Amino acid sequence: MKFYTMVFILLLGLGSISANDSFNSEMSHVVGGAVMAGGITAVVDRYYPEYKADRGMIGFGISSLSIIAFESVTVALRGDAKGQLLDVASHITGSAFGAFVTDKFILSPVVKNSTSEGKFIGLRAGVSF
Repeated sequence: MKFYTMVFILLLGLGSISANDSFNSEMSHVVGGAVMAGGITAVVDRYYPEYKADRGMIGFGISSLSIIAFESVTVALRGDAKGQLLDVASHITGSAFGAFVTDKFILSPVVKNSTSEGKFIGLRAGVSF
């Protein structure tokens, strides 16, 4: 119940939120894209094992498509296509970074069987300080 209450309060506040094209605003889109793509990549890894080999691309794709859809609606309602394109580019940059880091360094590598590259496996190593 608490989750739904928080989401409802957040959605009520979205109508009055206004942003600009400052560095901090665009960095929030980069960080949001990285977190969103990383989270989607982790969900695909955990709950959809048949797609583990492509989990990074799935995380990047879903995150990127969602911001494109959201900003397209914003442009249709309010205009300011230049500002929205900057937001989309920032989010997609963060999505690429978040999906790549989550796929290659946070989650365990998987065995990939590619017809063009053959079968290969990645190795993750760690050092304790």
